[in-house]
Amino acid sequence: MTSACVIVIGHVDHGKTALVRALTGMETDRLAEEKARGLSIALGFAHCEMAGGTLDLIDAPGHEDFMRTMVSGASGAQGALLVVSAVDGVAAQTREHVQIAQLLQVPVAVVAVTKADLIPADDLPARLAAIGDALAAQGVTRAELVPCSATTAGGVDGLRQALAAQFSDLPPRAVPAGAFLPVDRVFTLAGRGTVVTGTLLGAALSVGDALVVQPRAAATVVRGLQSRGTARKRVEIGERVAVNLRGISVEEVARGDVLCGTAYAPSACMDVALTVSASAARPVKHMQELRVLWGTAHEVATLRLMGGGQIAPGGTGLGQLRFKQPVVGFARQAAVLRQLSPAATLAGAVILDPQATAVGAGDKRRLAVLQAAHTQDAAAIAAALCGQGRGVAFRADMMRLARGAETVGLPEGTVPLSADHLALTDDFAAVQEALLGALRGFHAEHPIKQGAAPALLQQVTPLRALVPFAQAALVKAGEVMLRDGLIGLAQHDPFAALAAQQAARLTEIEESIRTGGTTPPDLRQFDAPDDADLIALMVGQGWLVSLPNIALKQQVVFHEATIRQAQRTLAAAFPPPMAFTTGEARSALATSRKFIVPLLEHLDAQGITLREDDTRHMVKPAH
Repeated sequence: MTSACVIVIGHVDHGKTALVRALTGMETDRLAEEKARGLSIALGFAHCEMAGGTLDLIDAPGHEDFMRTMVSGASGAQGALLVVSAVDGVAAQTREHVQIAQLLQVPVAVVAVTKADLIPADDLPARLAAIGDALAAQGVTRAELVPCSATTAGGVDGLRQALAAQFSDLPPRAVPAGAFLPVDRVFTLAGRGTVVTGTLLGAALSVGDALVVQPRAAATVVRGLQSRGTARKRVEIGERVAVNLRGISVEEVARGDVLCGTAYAPSACMDVALTVSASAARPVKHMQELRVLWGTAHEVATLRLMGGGQIAPGGTGLGQLRFKQPVVGFARQAAVLRQLSPAATLAGAVILDPQATAVGAGDKRRLAVLQAAHTQDAAAIAAALCGQGRGVAFRADMMRLARGAETVGLPEGTVPLSADHLALTDDFAAVQEALLGALRGFHAEHPIKQGAAPALLQQVTPLRALVPFAQAALVKAGEVMLRDGLIGLAQHDPFAALAAQQAARLTEIEESIRTGGTTPPDLRQFDAPDDADLIALMVGQGWLVSLPNIALKQQVVFHEATIRQAQRTLAAAFPPPMAFTTGEARSALATSRKFIVPLLEHLDAQGITLREDDTRHMVKPAH
């Protein structure tokens, strides 16, 4: 144990604060009201050196009115020290604190049975047994019960040994990918400015780090760090820390905010896995309003159960929490759900997706995603996300939902599509084959067409999001070609498919357009069954050039030899830098406005002519 953070929990007046004082020599009741009433109201913080490392202790208020404060402290703890009075035994808040610790997945590792000096020695074993049985009924079966006293000499020596032993190997908790500090206090110091405190989750934090305060997205920089009363350049995960912030006022930060990296975006919707407490007085229902407590935050949200209905005490389920305003959390973070009135703890939740998209309760694709995220099977998560995304998943979604999966990179059976997307390997191969099959069928039905409209390929598979990626891969592999807005198989040769009659008609159309020169025939006169395909074929080969006359909303087609000759004629008539008007060009080429405008616009686009206001000039060829 180099460092561990432990929440001290239990019923009011069972001696938590006195016990922490005896262990650490520190007073955790710092508020005047706390000292006057002898009652903890806010979280108290202390630390002590033990064999193997440093133990940070968070003294939680025991009174039921401060349950939110207790949850705030427990959310960052790695384990719990439960305090039970030997005189009073297991009481109401003992049970609720244990219940909340379990829902937050904070293990109760040691039970300090305080005021043991007030119990006759002969009665103490029976009293310890009764406390053990009561706690076992709540599922606390592996914790060591240690009788102790905060007021007698040596009264906490045994507890100190038990803490060092039990907290030396705490199970790892779910942690975010980067620095993540739920804020539990905000204040200012003269000459330093804004200071926030909390238990650091995720990655280490260093002086100079650029961070944001979420959910308000206020940018800041770490000016200074302090842990256990000592200035530090760097603090590690699990440590209690005070962070001096630069560039942000105390009014811009509040308890419940999170100091974190830019990867954590606020969302008004979270997907969760629910466990309703076996001791809950009633079921949790679809569309029920609940108070959600996670980290140091608490907000009211509407619970939407996947599939609707309700979850009985002791049951589990999946759902979405819809908040009234954006909030911030991380995947695998634990939360507590409480009834609004009368206030009571009902359930625990594990956040599966902190940046979820709102869906209906009957959305089967999203349900599959949540089921996979709950099991933390990386391959299943990828498959479910691809199913939801019509064949394609965002890699960021995959990594966010698979925070607890033991995987490096993409799971087996997936293929990267881009820096941002992935697909299932089998799906990707199947969609490519479906595209090739569709193009084979198209060419068989329309042998003299160069290709099909790309929209055709959207109809061949339900995995439509995969089509652009599969198409691009086929083009890159040389199996498919894109030309003139059409897509076709690279090996398809429409000329080889021409019947003798079609070949003769093609030659006839080409000669007619060539002969027409700069006044080619109207396309409407080519109205035989295959004429449009034959013209498109020649345009695709570059023999003909189809140009739009935007004013007339029609296409005109020139022979490519005509365009080359027009270029030579204009160069001879208007040698550069001589300027000419559209009318002068029309006269030089012996054509009409219907044809000269699209022809000149084509020459502009090719860089053969350069337009300046109402005139043009020929561009000198580069040498």
